[in-house]
Amino acid sequence: MLKNFLYLFIFIFWYSTTIMFTTNLRNVMGVPISTVNSIVDIIILLLLMIQIVFFQSYKKRELVIIIGITTPIIIAAALSRQYSLLSGWMFIVAARNVDFDRVIRVAYKILLIMIPAIVFLCFIGFIEERTMTRGDIQRFSLGFVHPNHLGMRIFQLILCHFYINKNKLGMLNFFFIISAIIFVIIIPNSQTAYICLTVFLIMILGYRYFINQKQILMEICAKCLISGYLLLNMVSIIFSYIDINKNVVLSQIDKWMSMRFSLCHKVWQLYGVSFFGQRIYISPEERKLAGITGSLWLDNAYVSMLLRYGVLVFLLFSICYLYLMKAMTAKKKYVLVIILFLYSLYGAMEPALYMITHNIFLIAFSEILYNKCDKEI
Repeated sequence: MLKNFLYLFIFIFWYSTTIMFTTNLRNVMGVPISTVNSIVDIIILLLLMIQIVFFQSYKKRELVIIIGITTPIIIAAALSRQYSLLSGWMFIVAARNVDFDRVIRVAYKILLIMIPAIVFLCFIGFIEERTMTRGDIQRFSLGFVHPNHLGMRIFQLILCHFYINKNKLGMLNFFFIISAIIFVIIIPNSQTAYICLTVFLIMILGYRYFINQKQILMEICAKCLISGYLLLNMVSIIFSYIDINKNVVLSQIDKWMSMRFSLCHKVWQLYGVSFFGQRIYISPEERKLAGITGSLWLDNAYVSMLLRYGVLVFLLFSICYLYLMKAMTAKKKYVLVIILFLYSLYGAMEPALYMITHNIFLIAFSEILYNKCDKEI
């Protein structure tokens, strides 16, 4: 059907280009990559609007939810000049007629093609390599704009692979994840990626045992993961609000996490918290524009949402994410619950949690929005 084809076309076009735009590619046929990115964003927006307005019908309940969530997100996006949440929400709303599993399979195939393609283009010199160091350790990006971006794409690839193969987990799958962990440690040395992949390996081994032997334990574990998400959320906010360096133990935890909390505290002190969102100048270009000296970092997803999008949208996202995890637990979609928790853990050190380009599993919210949970997802 055309309405299904259009969504998948939009998704393939968007996901492929957004991966390419996070590389060191500087121009496309002489046109600066930033200009191409802006043009693609406009095209994607128009296509999503066509899908949402002309190819979908809605019940009253659905319209109330959509309008109720869309309104504060649009306000926050306009005030903050950050459109990641709005983009993600539009992909969720537009996914009424598309099977979630199919979207993940498409994303998996795109990652399987795009990651090797970018690495190949880097090796032949078409895309610039950007090598960084952490102490004495060299970190390679293999064409991506930052080693952490390479780590994130490998992380995505592994999660998609395991989600697709959740009903047939053999030794080859576990060899795949172990190989990915070794690769992420040696090449990009992305700490968040390899820590989360290691946690995922442990969890998926537990899942493989519990799901066949003691499902009640799997249910308990899933509820623990929900509590873990809430804990990560609250700890991130509390530790970034206080001056963590005043406590020796907390300061050591902060150092272990690459100063994430203290750096967020610095931004918090400078900008404060708004209700509807605000623009925060983080990048060198933005700081220069605003006349701000010194480096600023806002890499914790929870604090980034709170400061950029405001209290209302932060609470809205937090509640919806919690509801999604609880709904998937009730439906015994335990692999998806594990994946959602992994992204919440990733969010403690990277803002990937709420960015649809990194956390495509947010599209699962459409299963709840449109009551599609009766089928296996």
